[in-house]
Amino acid sequence: MNMKTNFRPYMTNDFLKVRDFLIQTYSKLGRPNSWGIDRWEFLEFFQEARNSHLKRRWQDRIGLWEYSNGDLAAVACDDGDVYFLLDTFEPSDELIDELFQYAEEYLLTYENGVSTNHLAITEGMAGMERVAKNRGYISMEWDDIMISIYLERDFKMGIPEGFKLKAGSEVGDLSKAQGHIMAFDYEGSPHAELTRKYYGNIKNAPDYRPELDLFILNKADEVVSFCGIWLDEVNKVAILEPVGTHKDYRRRGLGKAVIYEGFNRLKGMGVGKVYVGADQPFYRSIGFEPDFKIHPWKKVKNT
Repeated sequence: MNMKTNFRPYMTNDFLKVRDFLIQTYSKLGRPNSWGIDRWEFLEFFQEARNSHLKRRWQDRIGLWEYSNGDLAAVACDDGDVYFLLDTFEPSDELIDELFQYAEEYLLTYENGVSTNHLAITEGMAGMERVAKNRGYISMEWDDIMISIYLERDFKMGIPEGFKLKAGSEVGDLSKAQGHIMAFDYEGSPHAELTRKYYGNIKNAPDYRPELDLFILNKADEVVSFCGIWLDEVNKVAILEPVGTHKDYRRRGLGKAVIYEGFNRLKGMGVGKVYVGADQPFYRSIGFEPDFKIHPWKKVKNT
């Protein structure tokens, strides 16, 4: 029998409650059900700090559903698409309906002046998919694939000559920010200056660990490759976010080297599995394999 849940808006002091809910979800399901702690913390401590000039904060668009004892049952939030964070693959029909109603009222986006809902549903959520179809959502023709690797072998790591490896405590915030800007090629954009201003805020996240925030620098001490790792201590799993290499330094083995260094450090901490949310040929080439899918749906709101 499903327990009754009650809705309330997210408040700033709920941050750790949701973080702990994501950890508990993994413990219960044996995998993430869409988000892990990496995305939750990276959004809060970097992306939203960078967007603090906007009139409506990301946090104002988060809804919580709780049981009578105060435990979380579900979270609705967005990051481009709308995500429902749940610790079950079979939520009650009543809860599903409330999640959709919230998304369609508060989490709309606008495309060419038309109100639209973009929704991401994790593989295995059959009830959620059924409701999406019944409410007029259209299934998109692609999937976002979460990939993973088991740390069951040795990872030989060699830094090419002329480069050096450093941890987060050894690299300045501005250098980290510039590395991010160059890796994702947005120098000269409005976001670049905001990244320089706010990138250092990441180290204030509760699960930030400088020994798992890894960088490769060139002879000029410029960050040319990096790998941030978020460790879920309870479940002994980790997630890579962000990962990048300066476009002028790709295909030199730097990305593989910095990731493998991270793997070796994680193995020493007893971690058995690592996830990354970008299914790219590079990650497949270094040992990652598909784990589960998140499927996008779209609905244009009638006016």
